[in-house]
Amino acid sequence: MLRWRLTLGVLATLLILLLVGIYGVYLFHSLGSAFDQILKDNYDSIKVCHFLRLTTARVNIYYSRGDRPNPPYDQTAPLEQAQKEVNERMPILWRNARDPQEAVLVRDLQTVINRYFDTYRRVFAEFAANNPHYRDTRAETGQLTLQITNLAENILQRNEQQMLAANNRADQQTKDSIRLLILAMSSAVVVFVFTYVRLGQSLITPIRSLTRSIRELRARHFEKNLPVVFSDELGELTNEFNGMAMELRNFYRETDRKFIELNQVIRAMMTTLPYPLFILDGHDALQRLNPAAERFLNGLGSPGRLPPVLEKYLAKTPVSGRDYTLIDLKQAFLFRLDAQEYYFLPRVFPIVLEDGSLFGRALMLLDVTRFRWLDDLKSDMLATLSHEIKTPLTNIRLVLHLLLEKSTGPLQETQEDLVSSARDDCERLLRTLTSLLDLARIESGKAQLDLKPTDPCVLITDAAKAFEDPIRAAGRSLAVEMGADLPPVQADRDRVALVLSNLLSNAIKYSTPGSTITLRAQGAEPNAVRFTVINFGAGLAESEQSRVFDKFYRVANSNGEGAGLGLSIAREIIHAHEGRIGVHSQPGKVTEFYFDLPKAAGEMPQKPQAEECHK
Repeated sequence: MLRWRLTLGVLATLLILLLVGIYGVYLFHSLGSAFDQILKDNYDSIKVCHFLRLTTARVNIYYSRGDRPNPPYDQTAPLEQAQKEVNERMPILWRNARDPQEAVLVRDLQTVINRYFDTYRRVFAEFAANNPHYRDTRAETGQLTLQITNLAENILQRNEQQMLAANNRADQQTKDSIRLLILAMSSAVVVFVFTYVRLGQSLITPIRSLTRSIRELRARHFEKNLPVVFSDELGELTNEFNGMAMELRNFYRETDRKFIELNQVIRAMMTTLPYPLFILDGHDALQRLNPAAERFLNGLGSPGRLPPVLEKYLAKTPVSGRDYTLIDLKQAFLFRLDAQEYYFLPRVFPIVLEDGSLFGRALMLLDVTRFRWLDDLKSDMLATLSHEIKTPLTNIRLVLHLLLEKSTGPLQETQEDLVSSARDDCERLLRTLTSLLDLARIESGKAQLDLKPTDPCVLITDAAKAFEDPIRAAGRSLAVEMGADLPPVQADRDRVALVLSNLLSNAIKYSTPGSTITLRAQGAEPNAVRFTVINFGAGLAESEQSRVFDKFYRVANSNGEGAGLGLSIAREIIHAHEGRIGVHSQPGKVTEFYFDLPKAAGEMPQKPQAEECHK
């Protein structure tokens, strides 16, 4: 019932608007056609009249030198061209001559134009025959020019009168149309007001009541029900709304109960967690923290706000669905709480809701103070022990070299073998101690890096030149691959060369004879360049890949050479560059060691390096 009343009211208004629109389209089309006809019939004729006056003036000016000593009457080409152009335009006047008076004017104009050009030809002929009357004949052209001008002016005025009459007709039609449109719009307003008044009580008033009830629902006031006044569609809507309000009452009661229980569980979990835990929203604004985090911030003297060093760390870890965890104790953050030093490793993990949307993330600080102290103690002890052993070991090495050089006297063959073996062991031990000292200096930060913007191609070329002969001597081949348009990296050229040297040495040691060792540089995201050393051999098991960068670790199929410090040193050097290092391996197939160096902020390195690289 309500549907039919609403439909009839809308259809009446729509019908009036449709009729007004159709008439408007017809009016615009009619006016446009009228103006097109005016332009087609009259404007072209006006242009031709102006052209005739301009052409006769141009011809008269050109041949006006006939009264001078050297008249141009022997040059007939301009006259022929002018007559050709006039003849091409005269059909326009004949076509647009719609009434008898204009046709008479066009006919007279055509006659005068023909006489005009014929008179000039008579002048040319008399002048060529040295007839002194050519000047009298030339004077006739002035009379004919005046006639052409007058006739063209009459035709021009005739067309202007026709354009004015057409414009008056269009203006009258426009006024009539405006009156009709005003009448139609008034009718539409009357129909709309009538429809609004008729439907106001049966549609708008109940909808307003429904709107007020919805506002009550938004305020969580579910107790109020709407009275059912009508038995039409609005009555059905009111019944459904009351049912929905009842379901919402039950749902919110159950949800509130579950929410309270869940909140109590979360608070209990956060309270029992011994580490500081910070809950952040999608913009890294602090939303909630546990008691350990409150004690942490109060100890720093900045309650309610994260320390700047943690804010910078969060700024470098974008909000996404992945975890960010630091596992290296050297990357732990130092904080002073109650006059004591504590080291914390941050872990950032996302908070994903049930619908899969990302609410924010959580920051947990793991207290690694004791582990950091033990690690520093271990590193200091190794460095001290290595330094103390290196001095007497150097003396022993010198004595063994003197014995082998037989400076103190000849040696028996057995004695020489024993001394040679002792010297080799001494050299290996000295290299191990040197590696330990280098590693200790890098870990402590005492080994300063000379960071400069460096072309990746230069680093690859240096390593390839240094290992070309050793790889060939070991029965392997070297392949170098360079990505296109690689940006410069921020690197210490000597330290990166040491990393590539360790990786290439391991590739020679563990690759299959006759295989190819690949040295590659390519772009990596974000804003980094990846250097890779690939070899084919026994490969690394999954358990070995996670430990291969540990100190003194050696793989199961090692031949006994080396102390297991090369990859540890490489890892510390790359971490000092703020890069990352890793390994991918398939047992029995391919092994790929890689490291990423950040893109340099400066310009490309100097020209000599680039030229050396691309030779």
